[in-house]
Amino acid sequence: MTTEATASKGGLEWKWIITGVIAGTALCLSLHLMIARTFHIALIPTFMSLLGFVVMGIIIGFKSEGYTIKEPAIGGFVTLLLVAAILAFGFGYSFTTTEMVAAPLLGLIFGLIGGWVGEQIQITPEELIKELEEDKKGGLQWGWILAGTVIAFIFNAFFVIGGFALLKFGVLGIILALGASFLLAGLLVGYFSPGVTILEAGIAGVLSVILNALFLYSFALLMMEESVYVLEGLAVGFVLSLIGGWLGEKLQAFMENDAETEKE
Repeated sequence: MTTEATASKGGLEWKWIITGVIAGTALCLSLHLMIARTFHIALIPTFMSLLGFVVMGIIIGFKSEGYTIKEPAIGGFVTLLLVAAILAFGFGYSFTTTEMVAAPLLGLIFGLIGGWVGEQIQITPEELIKELEEDKKGGLQWGWILAGTVIAFIFNAFFVIGGFALLKFGVLGIILALGASFLLAGLLVGYFSPGVTILEAGIAGVLSVILNALFLYSFALLMMEESVYVLEGLAVGFVLSLIGGWLGEKLQAFMENDAETEKE
């Protein structure tokens, strides 16, 4: 039985579960240890490690045949157990009972989210027809708005937090990294999505800023009196993601024309 047939019948793709566990453990552990050297607030390296599960899920959902969102979810569950055990016994980290119970569940949820985004990028012929019909009607492709929001949110964190941990840049570097994250996220939405999704990319940029603000407010990393930065971020996120979406559409058209030229 082929991989695609197994996935279509609802069977688990153990190859991708094992791949997810190995890759997810390496990614999340390295992220946690690298970020912890720079940011001594435990929340930041934990947050980046959790985003690593989303990245793992996106890769599995995109690369695997068939519909595989259960695999990254299971992989995330197992991986967080492994990462927690390695950090506890190998590096002396201390976890509360609540953290030990919540961690695998978070791994499952974040892996599931990543798997869905990966499947959205790996669009099927049926979904292609449906989304092109929506595009002709002038409707928004909400699947791509949600996928773009997740992608932009991840890029925001990796470019700014990860970039700072590696390069130790100043305020200008943070601004440039954040701007680049919006541009790249918008470009990916415009390039991979069917039809014209420039506005979707812009909306995704706005939603990612809102998610970032909620995260920062929730953990008192941003005060209400600093809300002006959020308003500026909304404007910048929308404009740069919109430009990225436009660039992605241009790249998509160029690649399609190039492919047609090669066929001739």
